[in-house]
Amino acid sequence: MNSKQQTADSKRQTWLAHASIANACAMARCDLARRAAFLSFAFCVLPFAFLSLSLSAQAQSGRKPPPKPGQQGAEQKPGDAPVVRIETREIALPLLAYDADGKFVDDLTAKDVLVLEEGEARQVTNVKREPANIVLILDTSNEIGTFKNGPTQRLGKTDVPIWEKGASYQVITRPTAWQFAEFFISQLSPNDSLTVIQYADRVQVVQDWTNDRTQALNALRAKYRVGIKASFLDALKLAADKLQTRPNGRRVVVLVSDGLDSGSKTGRTQALSALAQARAAVFAVGWSDVLKQEVEIAANWIGAHEPASSSNNKRIQELRRHLPKLEAAIAELQNLVDNSGGELWLPLTHDELITRWSKVVSTIGAQYSLSFVTERKPSLEDLRSIQVLPARAGLSVRSRRNYYAGDETKTETPGRK
Repeated sequence: MNSKQQTADSKRQTWLAHASIANACAMARCDLARRAAFLSFAFCVLPFAFLSLSLSAQAQSGRKPPPKPGQQGAEQKPGDAPVVRIETREIALPLLAYDADGKFVDDLTAKDVLVLEEGEARQVTNVKREPANIVLILDTSNEIGTFKNGPTQRLGKTDVPIWEKGASYQVITRPTAWQFAEFFISQLSPNDSLTVIQYADRVQVVQDWTNDRTQALNALRAKYRVGIKASFLDALKLAADKLQTRPNGRRVVVLVSDGLDSGSKTGRTQALSALAQARAAVFAVGWSDVLKQEVEIAANWIGAHEPASSSNNKRIQELRRHLPKLEAAIAELQNLVDNSGGELWLPLTHDELITRWSKVVSTIGAQYSLSFVTERKPSLEDLRSIQVLPARAGLSVRSRRNYYAGDETKTETPGRK
């Protein structure tokens, strides 16, 4: 083989070797590309596959996926404030407001008052006037004598017994409490609801809830009765029960009484607790000063005009012993009205007692309902102290001193502590 032939063969072999290497490299590159594409597909698909399997497994096991950060139930990070749920409720209480001259304020707003419950500030949500649910309680007992029926007719009379001709004594057809009730009922707002209760030896509902003043007056005239014993505490308990059936509007008790009790089945603690739970404002017209004058007149009359005898002396002592009882009872009435945010009037005469109806009606009409938000906290005692303070210059206010938390409608407010 000549040299030219050998040179051509050598070049051909070299070219074939290079082509084989190039072909091998190309095949290697294609294989790498296929592997890369497969891996890329696997990395894209596998997470979704694992997620699907995980959700399926959780669904079959009943477990829920963990919450995302920021969602309720997410794990707290160290240092984060714990998330709590605060149960709150809105409480309504009676409120009277006066200006610097002692006149009723007609433009009171929520920002004009502050509320402290157990010493802690509470948010005042509303101050408004609304219709009242009124229980009128009449004391018709005459345990010490018929002094409540009307003023004495002994003064200025000759010593002639009432059963003899010419004695000029008048029969009392409309006792003092009856007259007070007639005027009071007649002047009530037609938007207010009324129940009338009288008590002596027993408690009686003269008129159940009504807005009809004529109906109430007719019931009073038909059912008014006097008695001997005093079922004062039974009457308070019945009034509280009546008010608990009235969920809307203010709750008010108007009490014409001497505050004495001699025939109740209800205990004092039970009656006062029931009244406090009703959150009623109590406005009382007390018999104390009227009866003290009547009792003094009667005792002096017997000593001066009746013959000395053991029975007359016994009667005089009985009358005298009644006076400190009246003083003690009036102190109890004062405490009752003060705790409720109400007011007590002590007229000196029968005529003053009758005309006191106008003051009671105007005071009830001037009363507000104050609402504030409180927290529902575990407590062994449902009775909570409350203090309402003025936040406006020249303003003075009167409200309850305490209230029973009870089982009001509650709401849940999420917050952080």
